[in-house]
Amino acid sequence: MVKTVLTYLLMLVSASTACAPVPPLTDDWGDKISNYDCIEIQNFFVDREDFSTHKMERVAEISEEVIDSIQHMIVGEISRSKVYGSVKKTDNCEGRTLVFGGTVTDFKKGSRAARLLIGLGAGKQKLEVKTYLKDKKTDAILASKKVVDRKWGGLAGGDEAKGLRDFAEKVVRFVKTGK
Repeated sequence: MVKTVLTYLLMLVSASTACAPVPPLTDDWGDKISNYDCIEIQNFFVDREDFSTHKMERVAEISEEVIDSIQHMIVGEISRSKVYGSVKKTDNCEGRTLVFGGTVTDFKKGSRAARLLIGLGAGKQKLEVKTYLKDKKTDAILASKKVVDRKWGGLAGGDEAKGLRDFAEKVVRFVKTGK
């Protein structure tokens, strides 16, 4: 954020003094991730014992099938994005490996029928995960972010799988930028 503000200010100064525009400051995220041969996508951790809040109670209800579907969609989206030459599920990479994983912090399955028939936010779908990217060998966290996707409606009430695909697309942006 500081780099963005500084770049903006430098561009304003150069524009006001009729100088050539200042090139944007470089981000070293691309250099960091270019050192890795492969990215492993872990299944998200779900704490099925924590009922301390309503959010955590909802999280405990998420099925293993949904968790596996999310992993599958993330692997597909990152593969299609061509960020890495090799994208695998857990423990299938060789060489320098970057690991993507996280903990589910909120989940609402949602109801297509409620979104279609009632509207006004009824039946909304939500997936919120505290994610990380780390070096597999050193376990050093390189980046972390809370990734959230919500579905309030859509054509004919929206599609639950579309919400998971949209979530996977947000993960790709995080993997590409580290933000």
